[in-house]
Amino acid sequence: MTIRILIVDDQRLMREGLQTILNMESDMQVVGLAEDGEMALEMVPELKPDVILMDIRMPRMDGVEATRQIHRQYPHCHVLILTTFDDDEYIVDALRNGAVGYLLKDLPSEKLVAAVRDAAAGHPMMPSEIAGRLAAKIAEQNQSKDAGDHKNNLSGADSLMDDLTDREKEILTLIASGKNNREIAGILFISEGTVKNYVSSIYDKTGISERSKLIMLALDAARHD
Repeated sequence: MTIRILIVDDQRLMREGLQTILNMESDMQVVGLAEDGEMALEMVPELKPDVILMDIRMPRMDGVEATRQIHRQYPHCHVLILTTFDDDEYIVDALRNGAVGYLLKDLPSEKLVAAVRDAAAGHPMMPSEIAGRLAAKIAEQNQSKDAGDHKNNLSGADSLMDDLTDREKEILTLIASGKNNREIAGILFISEGTVKNYVSSIYDKTGISERSKLIMLALDAARHD
């Protein structure tokens, strides 16, 4: 099956460069180019893209607002935020508004292609630089709590994290780094079935049913450490 892609960016060279890279793949087709979020919204109903590469900062309508509206109106479209800004605030906002991943514009072309395939399959994607920072923040938060220095005024995300066991927090961190169940099993030296059981427990305790929203939970908790 060919993955239909819409590229949304206010820089012409970026749009055309991404188009050239992705159209070289036999299973991908760039079906449209948009200069901003408002134009993207107009194009989605006709083009029916599977994946949308969405810039953050654009005139008329930015990528976060466009992602919110597209996710609400066309939930079958998978949005990958593509930006030069590795800011936690943008990550949280993008995921909160329905994005399945967040990529920096300077990533290698082979990783971009892999990310598009993952997005088409509904798998979350986050660059290692951001995932590593997130993992470190969550680890620091857990250490602070163990030392008895946890905040008295917990955020909603903190409260949900408190319900998780240490192993569940560890697995949540790996999920946030973009690892799938099989990869998590290999890292932790446990069976894939055991990982699935832990993930199910995390879903039950948090009331969250989407993997991308688990990443948002971890980010929200890390921001309040």
